[in-house]
This record gives sequence, structure tokens and C-alpha cells, in this order.
Amino acid sequence: MKNIRIAVAALLSLSLSSCLFKEPVFKEGFTKPDATLTGVWMVESENHDPRERSYAVVAQVGDALMIHYPVNEKGGTYMEARSLKVRERDLLQIRAVASFEDGLPAVGNAVYTVAWVEKTNAETLSIRVLSQEGDQTAGPAQAKKVLEDKGSDWNKLFGEAQVFTRLKDK
Repeated sequence: MKNIRIAVAALLSLSLSSCLFKEPVFKEGFTKPDATLTGVWMVESENHDPRERSYAVVAQVGDALMIHYPVNEKGGTYMEARSLKVRERDLLQIRAVASFEDGLPAVGNAVYTVAWVEKTNAETLSIRVLSQEGDQTAGPAQAKKVLEDKGSDWNKLFGEAQVFTRLKDK
């Protein structure tokens, strides 16, 4: 997996712009967060310019993960991520909590999305955020239905993968 399919283009656009729903897609079925996701992660730019790298900080807080992405001089977005398994795949339901630039989301704004997490190994993972086009965007109930449908092609439901590499702890 190349460090680029870096799109998320999607994820990360895990920023407020990728949030699709005002309400959660899943209200139950959450699992304990995968502790191996915690740490500092880096995404290379398509041209591998070190000045264009993005960073994410992931910490476990109770039964959820707290994500700060992208970490840079302009702040980034703080997100709560709840883990679950759907069709034997690892998902995170993400809720935008606040951003450095915009503060708290306004009441009635879309703050929820879903991301598909695939671990390549202990040091690399890819994240794909729910696409902003297709049947799954009709609302949270429809998104849940489509994600749980065994006939759904997840490669069409989710955007391009963004590949993250774990940085060593200090």
C-alpha cells in the first residue's frame, strides 16, 4: 500500500468537511478501542515533501479514542472516535468535537462520519472515510443499512485510503 493513496482525500479530511450527518450512524454495538491505534501517526504527501507531511495524535479516553488531526500550526480538528465491527471490518464512528480555527461546531451542523480502518502491520494503517456521494449519504439510518448489507461494495462506499505510519514514541 503506497503512502498515497493518501487521499482521504478523505480522511482526513476527517475534518469537519467530511462529516455527513447531524446524528450518529450507530447508537450501539461499540467495542473497546484498539489500544494499538494510540500514538502519533504521519501521512506523507504525494510528492514526499517533508514540509507537507500531516500528523495525527490518537489517545484513548475511556471507551473512545480522541483524535487530533491534522496537527500543525493552524490547529486541526479534535474528534471522538468510537470503535465497532461491522461485517468483520473495523470501523470508527467519528464525531467532530472542536477545531482550533472554528471552535465548537454550531448546533445543527453535521458532526458525524464513519471511517474504515485497515491495519497493514503494527506501524502502518489505512483510513477510508465514508464517501460523500452515494446511497449512504441519505441519512444515518440509510448509511447503517448500507454498511450492514452483505451485498454492499465497501470499496464504493468509502473514499480513497489515507495511509498512516506510526512514529516512534519518545
